[in-house]
Amino acid sequence: MKKNLQNGLLAAALVVAGATTAQAQVTFGPRVGLNVADIAQDPGDGDEKADTKMLFGPQVGLTLNAQFGNLSIQPSLLFSQKGFQTKEEETFSGTTFKSETSLRLSYAEIPVNLVYTTGETEGFQIFAGPYIGIGIGGKYKYEYSGGGINESGDDKIKFANKYGDDDTEYVRTLDLGLNAGVGYKAGPVQAQLGYGLGFSNLIPNSEDDKEPESKVKNRVFQLSLSYFFGE
Repeated sequence: MKKNLQNGLLAAALVVAGATTAQAQVTFGPRVGLNVADIAQDPGDGDEKADTKMLFGPQVGLTLNAQFGNLSIQPSLLFSQKGFQTKEEETFSGTTFKSETSLRLSYAEIPVNLVYTTGETEGFQIFAGPYIGIGIGGKYKYEYSGGGINESGDDKIKFANKYGDDDTEYVRTLDLGLNAGVGYKAGPVQAQLGYGLGFSNLIPNSEDDKEPESKVKNRVFQLSLSYFFGE
């Protein structure tokens, strides 16, 4: 009886120890970074792709790190700016025409990454996970010159799932996609380089709710730095 009791207590102690070990070490802290954004285009039949250039935008927010040995789950809440720009110059009959445009899209973004760190709490990392972005603001700027014409201005972006009956620049509200990349963690400091692959078409449906033939999707290189308090 005494031996069975001792064995039972030992087994219970091992279960408790195993459960304690399995519990995550949870820390959180600020995250700041830089987005290098562009778009992927499928213009549809008969149309040409625009010659877009990369656009720089900020990324800032909070990241939580739930560590389970070498693996961790890192959800974040970020302000993340994406978009693209164009710059064109052509000469006709001795007259040079220039045009510059930029589209900046600001999102409240929630990525949830699964991270593998070679040395558990520090070392080289690989990560991947989904993200959801909700459009919260944006601006379209343009500047045209040539042939005696000089025109510039900016318009605010309206986020909606279909076009309205006005001249506003519309962009679809939700941006769903996948992030993946590499990084390094040293104590409480984490640096990561990633790539965001957007799955959502940024072009809304028509006023009568028909899906567009053309497709435009976000593509973003991301460089970020995080600091986790309590590590």
